[in-house]
Amino acid sequence: MRNDLTTWLSAHRLDLSAQWADLIGDPLPPAIGEQADDDGAVATISSPVVSVDQLYDLLIMAADGDCAALDSRIHAISHSDDIRDQALNERLGRAFEFRRSFRTLLRRHISDPARVIELIDEFETLFEYVLSTLADGWAAHNAEVIREREFIAESLDSASAAADQRALQLKALNDISQRLSASLDRSQLLDLVATSLHRLTGVVHIAVWMPQDEDLDCLVADYTCGEDAEQTQGMQIAPSNQQDLTCRAFATGRIQFEMVPDAVQQGAWYRSGCGVLALPMLLHEHAIGVVTLQDPNPVEQLRFQQDLAQGVISQAAIALQNAQLYEKVRALNVQLEQRVEERTRQLQEEKDRLATVNEISAEVSSTLDLSSLLNTSLTALASISQAEHASIMLIEGDDSSLLVTRAVYGVPPSPGNYIRFPLGSGIAGWVAQQRKGVLVDDISTDERWVSIPGSSLRKREGSMIAVPLLMQGEVLGVISISHRESGFFQEGHLRLLNACAGPIAIGVNNANLFQMITAEAERRYELLDRQQTEASQIEAILQNLSDGVIVCDLYGSVLMANQAAGSVLGRTIEDLLLWNLHDIITRYLGPRSTEMPLAELLSRPLDAHEQRRIFTSTAKVGLRMVSMTMGPVLKEDGQLLGALLVVRDITREIEADRLKTEFIGTMSHELRTPMTAIKGFTQLLAMGGLGPLNDTQREFVSTIHSNTERMIALINDVLDITKIESGSVDLEWRSLHLAEALSGVMSEIQGLIGARNHELNITIPPGLPLVRADAHRLHQILFNLISNAVKYTPRGGKIWVQAHEAHVADLPDYLRSSVAADKRYAQVNIRDTGVGIDREDVSRIFDRFYRTENPLKIEAGGTGLGLSLVKPLVELLGGKIWVESTLGEGSTFSFILPAI
Repeated sequence: MRNDLTTWLSAHRLDLSAQWADLIGDPLPPAIGEQADDDGAVATISSPVVSVDQLYDLLIMAADGDCAALDSRIHAISHSDDIRDQALNERLGRAFEFRRSFRTLLRRHISDPARVIELIDEFETLFEYVLSTLADGWAAHNAEVIREREFIAESLDSASAAADQRALQLKALNDISQRLSASLDRSQLLDLVATSLHRLTGVVHIAVWMPQDEDLDCLVADYTCGEDAEQTQGMQIAPSNQQDLTCRAFATGRIQFEMVPDAVQQGAWYRSGCGVLALPMLLHEHAIGVVTLQDPNPVEQLRFQQDLAQGVISQAAIALQNAQLYEKVRALNVQLEQRVEERTRQLQEEKDRLATVNEISAEVSSTLDLSSLLNTSLTALASISQAEHASIMLIEGDDSSLLVTRAVYGVPPSPGNYIRFPLGSGIAGWVAQQRKGVLVDDISTDERWVSIPGSSLRKREGSMIAVPLLMQGEVLGVISISHRESGFFQEGHLRLLNACAGPIAIGVNNANLFQMITAEAERRYELLDRQQTEASQIEAILQNLSDGVIVCDLYGSVLMANQAAGSVLGRTIEDLLLWNLHDIITRYLGPRSTEMPLAELLSRPLDAHEQRRIFTSTAKVGLRMVSMTMGPVLKEDGQLLGALLVVRDITREIEADRLKTEFIGTMSHELRTPMTAIKGFTQLLAMGGLGPLNDTQREFVSTIHSNTERMIALINDVLDITKIESGSVDLEWRSLHLAEALSGVMSEIQGLIGARNHELNITIPPGLPLVRADAHRLHQILFNLISNAVKYTPRGGKIWVQAHEAHVADLPDYLRSSVAADKRYAQVNIRDTGVGIDREDVSRIFDRFYRTENPLKIEAGGTGLGLSLVKPLVELLGGKIWVESTLGEGSTFSFILPAI
């Protein structure tokens, strides 16, 4: 039969769906997940409309036995938000309208009553199924809605109760806050915190722990509430116990909560079986106290009320800070009032002191006479302080360790009153030594008092004040006042005397300075008279000197010149005074003015040995030869005043030296001629040319020959020195290698080195530059230096000959200024382990005929001309020579020659 209903519904689809759409009037929601529109979109979240055609298809499927899709659609309609607020009757009315439309259309198209009844029965069955399904869905939906609304109602009731409780808590917090802000007493605040928390939370026990002092070494239970509060009150715990929850909260500044703490780790304050909530009072992130709450129900009573308790404690911390600040402000106000009163009193006393000091200063500044000054000051001071006795003792001028009485109030000056006290003796001596004033209430009980035998001026009774007279930290004396009544003087008198001591000390110092200046003026006048007399004598001596003297200042300006200087230089004294010493040197030396560097002398007057630098030169002035010597003018303390130039006519000396040189040269030639003959005949005898010789004769001939050679060598040295001094030395300049020169010397001196068993080391680096020199003179230089090292080195010694390219920076300081820095030089060092040279003899080692005292002097022999010949030869070749030696350790002779 269902197939008949399905067939009929499908056949009359257009008519029945059109009437149904008119009856329904608005769309229905589709089932979740079904297609809702023509473009195939699937409903997931929103509920699109369902067409009548779709619903009609579902009815056909249900009539055919497939009710699942229709059930889903009816369920969606029942739970749709779009129809949730619409009445069930309205929906049922529309369903019955569809039922009537179906019956009307069925009777209109089918005339067979039996078939109509059959189709109506089938439709009624389907219709009842739809109504039953719709009613069940609607009932389930309403039941769900009722449950939701009941839940909402319960939630609203719970929220309302919580809000009421929160409002009560806020009201309580507000009340507590007002009460906390109304009090600035610390005890009241702590009591209020404990009682309020106990009343609000209802916990079993509350304790407020505060530090006992600023050292934070002990926490004290200042206030407690609840059960056994008296036992906990005043209990102390050490904050160092970090196992204790209270101590941990105080140390860390964090809330500590434990439901079942270990009783062993907690202090005696812990109640067994209770949970603990320790809340720190934080102020600027630092704990200033701890509040502990204990209760057997830790979750309900402690954890759930933690925020409430924390709110009260936070406000309490602020209130405690305000109370602390209030106490500080009160203390500061009290202290300020006391300071104002004290300062007012001090200002009044200062005013009185200033008036007194001003009065005394006026008296002091009116005179420079010491006696009048002291008596006037004592009179004014005794009058103001009402002292019966007063005196001033001053440091004795000749002996700073004694105090002498210079003025006594009410007693005329007398030598008998001038009492001397050593520093440190008596009260006055103690004051002078300690440099501070003293107030003695009773002299009879002071151990520093010293009685003066036979003196009636001071008795051992009454009170006394003594203060030092200080000037720029120096003790000038002591001023003292006394009274026969014990305890008469007060601190104000001491301050007054200290204030007056300053002007009196200034007056004493001024009087002393006046006396000193007067005496100094007289002394300086006498010294000036003496200096003028001495200057006149020095001027007379200077003008009568045979040598010319020119003195300049630090800038070279000529300050003084004597008559001899003008005569030697061929100028008037007026001309010399107008010139600068630089100009004088340049005018007479010309290009050789660098030999006397005035600017260098004024900038560096001392050499490396802290000795005065002396520069010498010669100049030709007309037909005369003039010697010029320049040096610094220094005071005893080393201060440079200027420079001194001494000029001397050495024309006769040069002529005499020339004649002497010619005479020595002539005599040397005359001596050399017979010496040559003697040498030749001795050689002939030694070779047996005049017959055989016995051993004795051969020894005598050998002695004559060796001494003849020594005489010839001496004559040659004298001739060389004569030629050098006369400037007649002929030089054959050529490029030489130092190795070549050393090889010739070694061939001559090797025998002597072997005889003395010396060890010789020669070092010549590759690439050593050539030198431009005379081969014969270079041979003389090397031979004399090496032979000198061989002779003055004990047997078995060591000798080093080293050659290398020299650098100006490595030369001794006193040689650098005389060596051109832009030229190349080759340097030779001859070093030995010989006897060495004493420091005092180094400066004379190149003098003629000078030989130092040493153990090898006799064994070495010689005349002392070797080194005196070496130095001028080195300088003649354009070089420099110097020596460094340590007595007993050896010597090093070094020289440099210009390199190519």
